[in-house]
Amino acid sequence: MYRFGNLPGNLIAFCDVLRREHGFRIGAGESHDGARALEVVPLASEKAVRNALRPIFSRTRDETTIFDRVFTEFFFPRPEGHEQIGVPPVRRDLESEPAEDAQPPESKRSGGGRIDEGGPDAQSEVSPSRMTAASETAAARLARVSYSPLQAERVDAGPELTPVDAAWQEAARALVHRLHLGLSRRWRPARRGRRFDLRRTLRASLQTGGEPLVARWRSRPRRTPRLVLLIDGSRSMEMYSAAGLQTAVAIASVTLRVDAFTFSTSLRRVTDEVRRAAAGARLRLARMEYSWGGGTNIGASLHEFLHRFGQRGAARDTVIVVVSDGLDVGDPALLRDAMQTIARRSAAVVWLNPLLDTPGYEPTVAGMRAALPYITTFASVRHYADLARLSRTIRVRG
Repeated sequence: MYRFGNLPGNLIAFCDVLRREHGFRIGAGESHDGARALEVVPLASEKAVRNALRPIFSRTRDETTIFDRVFTEFFFPRPEGHEQIGVPPVRRDLESEPAEDAQPPESKRSGGGRIDEGGPDAQSEVSPSRMTAASETAAARLARVSYSPLQAERVDAGPELTPVDAAWQEAARALVHRLHLGLSRRWRPARRGRRFDLRRTLRASLQTGGEPLVARWRSRPRRTPRLVLLIDGSRSMEMYSAAGLQTAVAIASVTLRVDAFTFSTSLRRVTDEVRRAAAGARLRLARMEYSWGGGTNIGASLHEFLHRFGQRGAARDTVIVVVSDGLDVGDPALLRDAMQTIARRSAAVVWLNPLLDTPGYEPTVAGMRAALPYITTFASVRHYADLARLSRTIRVRG
């Protein structure tokens, strides 16, 4: 049925139809993400293939509706006189009824090629449920050979950072106050303490004629951890990443011990911009390149974080906060290794998944399954009330 006899060719042709005929914003990064997603789903299941590609190629509800219609038309065309078997039909309210005297088109254009109508045998040839093992091997080879951060869509300007209100600051202050790693080993001067400071008491008595009227004390202060936020800026997080950035700005407004990063298929440090927003400035993140608005490669981004900022970024006095939905099209083993290293080095690993509050949600995607064993606190933050609730449930190792 297609001029492309393998899975990569058919996937590229399908992306070309969505982009050229329906205005989808699909580039090489999304095509690569789609190929990687097909590596981890059973190709024998039409539903699994459809559900894997839908969130990668669709940005809005309208695009999701169009995607379902085009997916069925592209992979399961219905020539006149032949009925689809074993495939969910397209909803009639999503497509127009063909005229009774209308003739089926001789061809459809996809990626510059012609798609000739055929019989039932031709339909089964292109069905995702009938794709051969050779096609699966070709798709895996394409994903390995073509992978590069340069495959993602390059973005110059990112989202806007704005100052937070008093409610966000109060919730962030409660979180920072709650986080402590026990007592320091060093004894420091204090107004009240457990150890009497004879030297400072004698020095203070010089102001009162040698009479030690005011006692001086020493205590061991609480160790306050550093907070490192890794915010997923991929397309699947488009509706939720603003809350992650707002959380970073709120924390930066109450403490200087904070670092912020964004990632998509690569990592970028945005600590300076977050601190300026916390000081009252309104600004837009610039020079984002491949750290915003593209695909999702959580494992590679975390490995880049460990490689570039490992000594300071992940230490025993650091709490790592990952803001992501866990949809990772990379190798789950790569994400598992990065999470294991981060959990071993840091004081706590907090994963904020915005989908956690969705009724019926279960963390069953490959990325979340790989990360869950190393997470100390699993929560969702979309509002300042969620951040305040996190301050009461977060757990750290002393």
